[in-house]
Amino acid sequence: MMQDYQQELGAIRDLLKKNPNGMSVTDISKALKKNKNTVGRYLDILLISGQVDMRTYGMAKVYTLSQRVPLSAMLSYSKELIMVLDDEFRIIDVNANFLTLLHLSREEAVGKNISFLQSPEVDVHELLDSISKERKEAETTVTFFVKDKGERIFHQKCVPTVFDDGGKGITLILEDVTERILAEREIRESEERFRTMAENIRDGLIILENGKTVYANRRIAEITGYSFKELWAMDTLSIIPEESRDEVIQRRKEIDAHPETPGDFQTWIIRKDGKRRFVYIRINTARQGSILFYFIIFTDITELKNQEAKVRESEQRFRMMAENIQDGLIIVENDKVVYTNHRINEISGYTDEVIRRMGLHGTIIVENVSGGMADAGLIPFSEE
Repeated sequence: MMQDYQQELGAIRDLLKKNPNGMSVTDISKALKKNKNTVGRYLDILLISGQVDMRTYGMAKVYTLSQRVPLSAMLSYSKELIMVLDDEFRIIDVNANFLTLLHLSREEAVGKNISFLQSPEVDVHELLDSISKERKEAETTVTFFVKDKGERIFHQKCVPTVFDDGGKGITLILEDVTERILAEREIRESEERFRTMAENIRDGLIILENGKTVYANRRIAEITGYSFKELWAMDTLSIIPEESRDEVIQRRKEIDAHPETPGDFQTWIIRKDGKRRFVYIRINTARQGSILFYFIIFTDITELKNQEAKVRESEQRFRMMAENIQDGLIIVENDKVVYTNHRINEISGYTDEVIRRMGLHGTIIVENVSGGMADAGLIPFSEE
């Protein structure tokens, strides 16, 4: 009986092989001189087992022979790790790559329930957990921890499988993605370290990719007063005051003409709230293939600029006072003349250059000068 059953299925397969464009149930029943209902049942068996394919054209169903790759060939020549399980999770077949990873022989694996699979070198708990879940989870990532070698990471597919006898099961296909996943993980960790550094430095940082802003740290937002979204949308020249813009444009042209050479300049900027800040800007570049990166570093030196201005104002006030007193004044630091006012030139007849070159004692006889003023290097002279 079983032999007749297989013969009938074989006859239908041979008929469909001779008619690659497909045949309907009516065509097959006429060719084999069989009842349509009987042929329909045989076709259902072949369809369930994956040996034929069916296409619908209106009310008609057309059957063609499936183009199947033998399972043995797939197991032998595939680079992936492949394991075939029946509906009870027993291992029906497994390829050599899978056995090599598990450090098991074929006899130790085939015929056993995968739940009882034990490897002397590999922790397979994650694989077993993924299999025990509902089969709707067709694709996932599983990690094996191999003794003395660390983790191996695989992209796993669970493919529903129908055997020639109509039985159902699943085929596990594992693709080794260890190198790619570890490389992606390293990139993410590197990016995280960069972001941690970039977000905690005292300088503002903008990164341009072929002229487009792709990154700005929070410090640049603090310096300029603009949000990240606003910075990405605006022209950076818009924060430069009119009186400094031509100079900055010229400097930028010089940097663009020689992108391999680091450039720097100082300029005032106008914050979003209208306040001015003085910044020191350094620009470095890096090229990767067709992509040119600009790394623009902003250092807010407004306080230093203001302090320098205060020092200059103090010096100007001192000079104004020193040049308008009636006494001559010489300032000496470590026995070196560093300042003389015009009144001492009039009293001594020596120029500033001569007094500084010959020194205090080489040009003027100093008598009865002691105490705090001499110690401080301030030597006043009066013409009596």
